[in-house]
Amino acid sequence: MTRALARRVLLPLTVALTAILATTNPAAAAGNDDYTVYTGQSGGAVDFIDYGPGAPGGGDNDDYLVIRDIAADGHGVQVWAWLHGKYLGTKYNGNGAWTSVIYDPYTIFPNNVAKNEVIGLKICLVDGKDNLIQPSCSSLDWPSIDG
Repeated sequence: MTRALARRVLLPLTVALTAILATTNPAAAAGNDDYTVYTGQSGGAVDFIDYGPGAPGGGDNDDYLVIRDIAADGHGVQVWAWLHGKYLGTKYNGNGAWTSVIYDPYTIFPNNVAKNEVIGLKICLVDGKDNLIQPSCSSLDWPSIDG
């Protein structure tokens, strides 16, 4: 009789407690906003990094961009950034093929990117800063999952 009672009471209670703990665990609820946007041709990419080793001088950083030149095509890469429709600025990577430049336009906000704010990026292949190769641009907007 005690075994049957334990199955009827303890098993559902254990399942319910596990479900509650899973939804209140910050690690289980947190998402990851990492995202990559590529140029129209395969010459450049920009990675939005939710959190990682991208602080000036080393160390971890929250919400920043890595502008990558991913082809030996003679072009540089330029990125423009927006947050919730507000233009934040632009950064150019003209360092040559297979190089990366870290750009953090989000530091002007106290908490960087907040949950549900819309991240906007435009990336283009360029021949010098602001010299666009129009067919090789792309842009993307998406909402932040966890801020």
